[in-house]
Amino acid sequence: MTAEQILKKYGIKKTVCRKCILDKLIESENTALTESEITDAFADLFDRVTFYRSLKTLEESKVIHRIVLNNTSVKYALSEHLVLAKVHPHFHCTICDKVTCLDSSFLDKEVDFPAGYKVESAQILLEGICADCQKK
Repeated sequence: MTAEQILKKYGIKKTVCRKCILDKLIESENTALTESEITDAFADLFDRVTFYRSLKTLEESKVIHRIVLNNTSVKYALSEHLVLAKVHPHFHCTICDKVTCLDSSFLDKEVDFPAGYKVESAQILLEGICADCQKK
C-alpha cells in the first residue's frame, strides 16, 4: 500500500510532509525508526513544527505507533501492515539498536486480572540480539 492509499484509507488530508514520513516508514519495512532517521531523508523540506504536527496526526489516527526504549528514546513504526492487538510486542536488539514489530500471536493467552481492572493497551518490549547481529 502506498502513502497516498494509506492517507485516503484513514481519511487524513494528504500533505507532502505526511507522505514523506509514510514513505520513509514503508521503505524501512518492519523496522521502527527514530525521528532523526525519518527526517534525514528530507531534513530541509519542512520545519520542525510541521514535522511534529504531521507525526502527531499520523499517530493519533493510528497510522503509526510509537515504541519507547528505556524511557528515553522513541521510535516509530507503521501500523498499516499490522493488525494491532491490545498487546503489541516489539524486539529491540541491544547491539544494533534495531526495533522490530512482532506478531502478537505468541502472546494470545488469557490473563486473569483482578476484578474491576480493564486493560486498554500494553507495550511489551523484548530485548536481546537480533539474527543479523548473531551472525556477525
